[in-house]
Amino acid sequence: LENPTGKEHYLDFRNSNPTNFDVIPDKLVLPPFETIQVRIQYSPTNLDVMESGNIVFENALIGKWRYYVEGKGLVPTIMEP
Repeated sequence: LENPTGKEHYLDFRNSNPTNFDVIPDKLVLPPFETIQVRIQYSPTNLDVMESGNIVFENALIGKWRYYVEGKGLVPTIMEP
């Protein structure tokens, strides 16, 4: 997410599916003229089913970023020792 202004801004976000998707970090601050990376963590609650959601980041002065996210849980495999 990019801040095109010379001032620090806080971002709010809305997550339509917090059961399956988490925004990391949960407090977002955009430094002046900087870009930050936000991680979306998927935690499946079903196997072989596509789960989806919408995440919107926003600030009154900068605007909105809208993302459609989806993930599919897979059957666990044998892990290395």
